[in-house]
Amino acid sequence: MKAYPCLVLLAVGLTPLAFSQGEAGFIEATPVFANITVDGNVSDWEGIEPAYVDDIGDNAGSYFDYAAAYLANNNNYLFIRITFASEAPYGDYAYMTNIVFNTDLDRATGYGFAGLTGSEFFIQAGGVYDQRSGQNFVDVYEQTAENNYGAFAFADVAPFDNTTEVEIRLRRDLTFSNDANGMPGLLNPDNAPLFEYPDFMILFEAETPEFSGVEFMPNADPAGGETGIYYTFAEGTEVEAWPLY
Repeated sequence: MKAYPCLVLLAVGLTPLAFSQGEAGFIEATPVFANITVDGNVSDWEGIEPAYVDDIGDNAGSYFDYAAAYLANNNNYLFIRITFASEAPYGDYAYMTNIVFNTDLDRATGYGFAGLTGSEFFIQAGGVYDQRSGQNFVDVYEQTAENNYGAFAFADVAPFDNTTEVEIRLRRDLTFSNDANGMPGLLNPDNAPLFEYPDFMILFEAETPEFSGVEFMPNADPAGGETGIYYTFAEGTEVEAWPLY
């Protein structure tokens, strides 16, 4: 059964409460319908407010100090923008960053990230990995250099370089499968949708070179509550661009 978090809304409407930098625990983001080109140029995010603004200097030995996260979607994709506090070696060490998705809103299911949330899948360096079984990585039967840790799909990521900004595009229609959407030889190719529901929690983690998770966005709830950004897919109509003559 899907569990729904308790949402606090303003009395005047359905606008989420504003938050200050570094607020911890459960954060509700405003749904944003947008068409974003994932090319490393973030100019098309202009006018979109961050879903979360992180504290600076709290990365505790990680190469990556998160500064802000932005979320948007259209009918086909989820778009993610990550801003780092300073230039970070994403091209060489992207595997030390994780984007965690709790899609059933149940903290007790999936793989637990530092006890903050339960992950059904996560994105690492563009690879999308199944964590529904509670394992960190679900291996393929025959590992290959191209898919060493069992990714069942891949997100579009730009740039893979030293950068302060990373853009990510994830297809909303992906399934946990080994068909044309994913990779062959998966242990759990049941064709279940990644996004069975229109809402989910998302958590950003960065690790030290020793693979210890030390940097989180949002910050961990000091009271021990679930931590993550709650997002609901925005509804909208695609607008076709017409050339001018």
